[in-house]
Amino acid sequence: MRKTNRLLEPEHDGRGASGEPPSGSPSLLSTKDFAMTKKILSIREHYDFTNRDGTKLGEGDGNFLQFPAKFVVLDANNAEMMHLNGKLLSIRREFDIYDPSGNLVGIMKKKLVKLIGSEYWVEKNGVDYMRIFGNFVEHDYRMEVNKVQVAQVHRKWVSIRDQFGVSMTGNADPRIVIGAVIAIEHEEVTERRH
Repeated sequence: MRKTNRLLEPEHDGRGASGEPPSGSPSLLSTKDFAMTKKILSIREHYDFTNRDGTKLGEGDGNFLQFPAKFVVLDANNAEMMHLNGKLLSIRREFDIYDPSGNLVGIMKKKLVKLIGSEYWVEKNGVDYMRIFGNFVEHDYRMEVNKVQVAQVHRKWVSIRDQFGVSMTGNADPRIVIGAVIAIEHEEVTERRH
C-alpha cells in the first residue's frame, strides 16, 4: 500500500522530465491507445491505465477528501511520471500539470459560461495550447491543438462500464492529455455528487 503523503510531496525519481521507464518496457507516455479504468466504491479516486492487450502501463491516484484535489500518476514500476494540483482559490476550475521534477507542463481550465455543455482548454507557457470539446459525461470528446485533433476519448474498443479508451491521434504532449483526462473525470464526478 502506497503512502498517502505521495499526493502532498511527490517523489522525484531522477528520470528526467519525460518520466520514461527503461527502454523495452511498455510506457504510458509513448502508447498511442490506452484504456483508463476508474475504480468504483473507493474513498480514493483511482485510475488504472492499460494498453489494448491489458498490460498495466500505470495508475493515477487522488483523494475525494483532499481540497484542492491532487493526483499523482505513476508508471508500471510505481515511479512518478507526473502530478496534478487543483487550484484552491480560483474563479475558474483549474489544474496545474507538473512533470516529476516539479516543472509546470500546462494549466487546464474550465470555461465559465457555455450555452450547451462544457468546454476546457489548456495553457502552456502562458498561451492557449489545447481546446477540449465534446460530451464529457459519456466519455466522448476530442482534444485539438491549432484546430487539429491530437487526442480522442471514446468507448470504441472498451466494454466495461467504468472504462474508456484514450487515443493519441496527433502530436501532443502525452502528459497534458493524461492530465486533462484525469482532471475532466474528476470534475464530472464532483459535479454529479453535488
